[in-house]
Amino acid sequence: MRAVYLANYFVAGCIAFSLLGWIASLHPITFRAVLCLLAATTIIWCLSWLLDFSLSSALKISVSDLQAYLIAAGAMFLVGLGVFLCT
Repeated sequence: MRAVYLANYFVAGCIAFSLLGWIASLHPITFRAVLCLLAATTIIWCLSWLLDFSLSSALKISVSDLQAYLIAAGAMFLVGLGVFLCT
């Protein structure tokens, strides 16, 4: 059942990043705003990988669950980045 939830979050994240890519293509200012948002998301994602053991204890989940969420978030980011660059 946990895999179904992760798949739902993955699909929702891909849709959200695709929407951000479409919004960024509308105006140069929104393009810069979306780039800043993606940069902040990337920084938080990288810090989560570096601090995964301490972060998992703070969130009270296992390290493998946290890493599964981070892998899914990375895949969402790559799919969204592909849509972002193709629009």
